[in-house]
Amino acid sequence: MVNLSSILMLTLIQLYIFVSTVNSLECYVCENQEDNSEKCAKTILTCEYNQDVCLTEIKWGSTPYWSQGAKKQYYVSKRCSNKTECAMTRQRYMPLCTNIWYQDWVCSDCCQGDRCNYYIIICHTFYNPTDSGAVQITQSNLDMVLASNEIVFINFYADWCKFSNMLMPIFDDAADEVSKAGYDPGQVVMGKVDCDKEPSVATRFHITKYPTLKLFRNGLPAKKEYRGQRSVEAFAEFIKKQLTDSVVTFSSLKELHSLAEDKRHIIGYMDRRDQKEYEVLRKVAATLKDECIFHAGFGDASQQMHPPGQPIVVFRTDRKTSADPDETYTGSLLDFDQLHSWVQKKCIPLVREITFENAEELTEEGLPFLILFYHPDHPESIKKYKEVVSMELESEKQNVNFLTADGVKFEHPLHHLGKSVADLPLIAIDSFRHMYLFPDYKEMDKPGRLKEYLKDLYSGKLHREFHYGPESPQVIMVNNEVKVTTPPESTFKKLAPSKNRYTLLRDEL
Repeated sequence: MVNLSSILMLTLIQLYIFVSTVNSLECYVCENQEDNSEKCAKTILTCEYNQDVCLTEIKWGSTPYWSQGAKKQYYVSKRCSNKTECAMTRQRYMPLCTNIWYQDWVCSDCCQGDRCNYYIIICHTFYNPTDSGAVQITQSNLDMVLASNEIVFINFYADWCKFSNMLMPIFDDAADEVSKAGYDPGQVVMGKVDCDKEPSVATRFHITKYPTLKLFRNGLPAKKEYRGQRSVEAFAEFIKKQLTDSVVTFSSLKELHSLAEDKRHIIGYMDRRDQKEYEVLRKVAATLKDECIFHAGFGDASQQMHPPGQPIVVFRTDRKTSADPDETYTGSLLDFDQLHSWVQKKCIPLVREITFENAEELTEEGLPFLILFYHPDHPESIKKYKEVVSMELESEKQNVNFLTADGVKFEHPLHHLGKSVADLPLIAIDSFRHMYLFPDYKEMDKPGRLKEYLKDLYSGKLHREFHYGPESPQVIMVNNEVKVTTPPESTFKKLAPSKNRYTLLRDEL
């Protein structure tokens, strides 16, 4: 006679096996795969009956040999887990998850369903290196692509846009050329975003025309878009330039005496190249290389300028046209965000120079221009203008762009104002509808005079007076007829993004 307890035990075992078989979950598994996605993509484990999710962790950090100069690497871990462990892991690690490529970070997440963690391998496997063309970027992989590469160059496009269709094969061919150029993994990726399929990505980066080409350095968007030639050679050369060292090394202090006085400079006085402070400065320089010229000296070249073991960073102004003083950075040189913020404020001035090269970019910002037209042989007016703007008009920087323009190069706008090079310097407002001449340059430094002129623009007074004369009426008779005055048409509006090059989503200018 069979023992009843034995039958009961056998039944429970069979039930356990049945439940385990029915409810078993399969996950991809691997332990700390260092720069190696192969095992993570092929090793599958059947989980225990109480494990109901697949957990993945991606770590980016220093190798054990970081002190010897080894590069940082990815460490990918995958395993079977449960919802409780997953929630605890996410709570612990997600605050550390960042998209700044040079900082150590850990990201983790869980998913439900057999082998659902396949797609989370490592950042480099969001695309297959054997695939041709630019990497397709979506909302799901955007942050990881930005996190894993020093330089990311993205084409924001729409399939229905003819200019996007013209550019796409060129951009894909350029991406192939860049991939063949021998750059190290993590240095550069060329990507593309279909803005119709990824509207949240387009909104995030304020895309207003197709195609838009944006550069990202260290996870941060560059202030300036790419507006150069659209050819394979031009794109490849642009990428090459972005990856050149952003810091100019000097071997003696005498070299600093001959720095260009019409440029802004950031100068680092360091002990050694392998100092952590220099690494932070180098990354800031990579991000802001278009705004300032960065310099660094090491050892004997700079020891007179700082105490041993205490490197310093100094801002040198554009002495030719600015009255701003030089300044020494007083924050932590180990804090990227703090140093970046300080350098950005110093290198992106309140008053900028407009040229034919950057006019499209400035007009696209959509703010009216307050422009000083100066004669290049008499730059002292620039310094005076900058002083007035800095003292009186900084609060207006959200409403207007303060600019200077070479009146010889921009002679055409002067003609629209009824002026010539002989009348320089002079000040005008361009509202992108009309141009309004400031009555008398010599009144610029009268307290409140320029600010009052801006208020007249905001209130519409300038427009009314040009159409109907001064608000205390003066009737002008020409051949017994009332002369109606009309303000000159905007000339800088014509330098905005061209409809022969872009599909504009809005046309506010």
